[in-house]
Amino acid sequence: MDSTKEKTSESSALRTTFPEYSEFVALNSMVDTLPDVIYIPFEAATTDVTLTGWEDEWFSKAEYNVEQWGNLSEPKIDFVYLWVNGSDKAFTDTMYPYEFNSTLNDPEGKWLQSHRMNRYRDWDELRFSIRTVEKYAQNIRNKIQILVNSVGTEGIANTASPETPAEITGRQTPLWLNNNGSTNDIVQIIPHEDFFDESAQACLPTFNSLTIENQIFNTKSTVDRFFALSDDMLLGKPHAASDLYSPLFGPTMGFKNKGYNTRKAPTETDAYLFGERPYHIYTSWLLNRRFGERHRDVQVHFGHSMGRSVTREAIQSFPRPALQSACQRFRGQAGFQLSSWFATFHYTIERHREVLLWSYITQRSDTNQDGYLGWNERQAVIADLEEGLSNEGNTTFRTRQFYQVAKSLEAVGLEAPKVNIDILWTSLDGPSAIRRIKCHNFNVDDCMGPGFSSESSDKYYTNPIFSIAAIFERVTQQKPECGDCLLKLILNRVEKGLEPLLPHTDSQVGARATVIKALVRYQYTIVEPDALFLMVTDAEQVEHVLTKRLLYDKREVGQLCLNDDIATDEVYFVERLRQKIHFLFQGLVPEQSQFERKT
Repeated sequence: MDSTKEKTSESSALRTTFPEYSEFVALNSMVDTLPDVIYIPFEAATTDVTLTGWEDEWFSKAEYNVEQWGNLSEPKIDFVYLWVNGSDKAFTDTMYPYEFNSTLNDPEGKWLQSHRMNRYRDWDELRFSIRTVEKYAQNIRNKIQILVNSVGTEGIANTASPETPAEITGRQTPLWLNNNGSTNDIVQIIPHEDFFDESAQACLPTFNSLTIENQIFNTKSTVDRFFALSDDMLLGKPHAASDLYSPLFGPTMGFKNKGYNTRKAPTETDAYLFGERPYHIYTSWLLNRRFGERHRDVQVHFGHSMGRSVTREAIQSFPRPALQSACQRFRGQAGFQLSSWFATFHYTIERHREVLLWSYITQRSDTNQDGYLGWNERQAVIADLEEGLSNEGNTTFRTRQFYQVAKSLEAVGLEAPKVNIDILWTSLDGPSAIRRIKCHNFNVDDCMGPGFSSESSDKYYTNPIFSIAAIFERVTQQKPECGDCLLKLILNRVEKGLEPLLPHTDSQVGARATVIKALVRYQYTIVEPDALFLMVTDAEQVEHVLTKRLLYDKREVGQLCLNDDIATDEVYFVERLRQKIHFLFQGLVPEQSQFERKT
């Protein structure tokens, strides 16, 4: 039997049949009863964050006292794969009734043919991707979790339908995978039923990677951090944990030089754009409604360093889109879907910015905590801004922490990055929105409220525009560029750290702890990844673009992604390409991993 194909293991103990179609209809009908966007208070969001002592000094002053706190431990990270083998007949038979009854299906069957052609094809990438994890990241790897479809008995395609759900007979499992105990301790085969929310179980089975990604935070583990990969992504060099995540600087994020700023609700025309653009356009619209309008770059198409807790919060902040996404078995079936990577990366970035504004405006500046900035409090804000503005033209005044990442990590006993060494920004430098913004013309009356700089504005009466809620709303959402400059100018008061924005240490202990917890939760690092992405079209391309470069010329790359863009299923063409890809993979990582059956 061909080792690139899969076999099915014992039936999942969770349920014995796929959900009834009536369950799916009932759940789908709930979609329009939910709000698009909700706000989660920082006090609620940080209940699961535990401080160990060093965090306050680190975030406030960018300093870590090794003599007091000792060295930090290297974090462990799960490697989580979305995997499917569309050549397995049990899988295609299980999928067929849902395909046939999908709203995407057409009388000529064109959609059926085209969407199967390359979306579910298997090139044995998973085997070699896991080999690269074991070769280049074994020291930081916690678990390897492979998220798979459950399947029914082969031959059910013509006898089952969504109205009469099939029996679950097994789950997709790579044939080459060892099933011994030591393997199962590390490699976990997890069917969708085992991690989809109970409220979303009726949406199964699903054949949509976007849907699975929107539930990935529910995978169970002893660690919060995970690195999400498709099976077509491989590591190419040794990785330190800090290439993906560090306790000092958070997860690494990489972005393309293109993005979106969707100011109006996406249209039907947007829905038919190529690739993932419809989902990025839609998610941009949701992020604009939650955090204010701005251009946001799309994440690079490689592995994504995530935290289960933050990903959960990001997805749950968009209740209707999240449920609508969960109920789409195929891409494009019912309009738009939430792009989980795009949403989570920018949710993290925006929440970090938002907590700094919340900290400075609602806590530090409102000294009497009456929900209003009186004249004396406004004068203190103006003085802070003037001090920061005096340093605005001095590009070397404030220490750039993104240049200090390797040094800072090594000082506390952690490995410096080995792959993602081109670091562009860290959240310890401030929100990423201030990277290139110029604030010489910041006007306090335009940004903080008309008359903010005048005592006469509320000398004889309370002026509602100076309420904490109104000012916070103005600089977070209504005029985000004002919030950006406010943060940049206040930070310009000190050479490093975030102290000028934080609640006072003596009189606001509880609020300060909440803010520090939030800074731990939403920290991040922006990098230029050492990665190579290729849309694979034919065998000759693989040989000349990849094999020559990586095998013959021995040029290394930190991460490699081969995206299937083969527009044919002609046997000779596909098999020739398969041979070239296998030759490349075998040349890159010839040694079997400990999780493979010996051949």
